[in-house]
Amino acid sequence: MPGSYVKYKVLVTGFGPFGTYKENPSWLAVKTLHDKIITTSPIRGQPPKGKLDLIHLTALNIPTVYSAVLDTLPGLHAQPPVLPSIYTPPTSREPPEDGFDLIIHVGVAGPGPLLAERLAHKTGYQLPDYERQSPPSIEGGGNVRGFGSPKYGEDFASELFTSIDVDSLVKDLTSGPNPLSLQTSNDPGRFLCDFIYYASLAESQRAGRQTPVLFIHCPPIAQKLSTQEVADGVERIISHVCGHL
Repeated sequence: MPGSYVKYKVLVTGFGPFGTYKENPSWLAVKTLHDKIITTSPIRGQPPKGKLDLIHLTALNIPTVYSAVLDTLPGLHAQPPVLPSIYTPPTSREPPEDGFDLIIHVGVAGPGPLLAERLAHKTGYQLPDYERQSPPSIEGGGNVRGFGSPKYGEDFASELFTSIDVDSLVKDLTSGPNPLSLQTSNDPGRFLCDFIYYASLAESQRAGRQTPVLFIHCPPIAQKLSTQEVADGVERIISHVCGHL
């Protein structure tokens, strides 16, 4: 299959250590998807349209650090993408010249199902990161922390929403003979998960390609789902989204 034509190139990120997690549960799941080729899912309720399209997955580990997110995200949405070599495992395929077709970010939350996040916030960040650095403060904003000029000024709304139809995604994947443990969420948490999601949605807007971006929260290991179940769930989400692009 390495020589087969791949229609969609997808980037999946997980986070590095933080708090009590020497290995972040998000990265434990995401790294198993690296350099994997999967197929799109058939669209429910519609007849098959020949062969399913192939999807190549690239996994990237991003430190749970505000400055690392700010330094890395513009490159992920560039044409061609710029991936930090220190965090990037070898891959059989170079980053696509015209950019990724879909970017999925994964981070850990509390016990429960996978959560598909609808939106991200521009401000309201307070918690220090893995390196004990505070979130960036907005110039002239007093104690307001998050994003502002010159990084993401007034052109970017206080909340940015994914272009992916999260409600349809969840409905499709939680019904049928093999329902996925997945729910919608409007609260990505105003920590690194929310921070990377906002930065990615903003960079997608800035790049002009409107690359679809989605954030998925996973539970800690074995607190509702195993690492393999999280990886399988993320894979199914990617297959579904690409099948509707």
